[in-house]
Amino acid sequence: MYKYTCEGDISCGVNIVKDKKNMTDLEKKHSPVISAPGKVNKGELFEVTVEVGKYMKHPNTMGHFIQWIELYSGNTFLGRAEFTPEFSDPKIKMVVMLKHGHPLIAVERCNLHGIWSSEPKSIKVV
Repeated sequence: MYKYTCEGDISCGVNIVKDKKNMTDLEKKHSPVISAPGKVNKGELFEVTVEVGKYMKHPNTMGHFIQWIELYSGNTFLGRAEFTPEFSDPKIKMVVMLKHGHPLIAVERCNLHGIWSSEPKSIKVV
C-alpha cells in the first residue's frame, strides 16, 4: 500500500521552522512570530502581536502575499485577520483573554508557500 507523506511538499500540511538557529530564507519570510506577556491574569484582557516576516520581509505583491493570520490558545480559535496584496502588511494586534494556560499558536497562509505555524508561546495564567 502506498503511504503519502508531506515531506518535501511545501503545500501539504503545516510548515514549521526546522532549526531556529539555522533558519532558511523561506522560513524567515514565513514563520509567524508571537509577542505577548509571559504571565497574565485569568479573565483579563491583554494584547498579542503576530508578525509574519519579522526575520526577513515577506513580499507583498499581487502574485505573492500573506492571505491570513489566525491565533489560537491551544486548540481554541481566538481570531483571524485577512490581508490583501500591496495594501496591507501581515502584522496583527489582538486583544484577547485567557482562562487557561494553553500556549498561543499563530498560523498563517502564503498564497504560494502554504500554511506555516509559529512556535508555541507559553503564557502563565494566574
